Amino acid sequence: MSLNKHTKAELIEMLSSKGIDAKLSMKKAELIELLEGSTKTVIDETNVETPEPTAQKEANTKPSAAQPALLVVGVFVVLAVLAWVILG
Repeated sequence: MSLNKHTKAELIEMLSSKGIDAKLSMKKAELIELLEGSTKTVIDETNVETPEPTAQKEANTKPSAAQPALLVVGVFVVLAVLAWVILG
């Protein structure tokens, strides 16, 4: 498909349908480059092996707000036990 025969507005619409932001101030050649680059990226992404879902979940998990609170409570318990042993 030749992108040169499309209007600038059509090229911008094609880019926006692919989730790529294009500015009206861009030249037609720049829009075509973006479209050709996005097509290549889609092809490249299909050839990439995806990692196992469990490995991806572990990498994306963030510590919950309860973890620091539990750490603080644990430190106070240890200090209390040490004080009881030393002073007791």
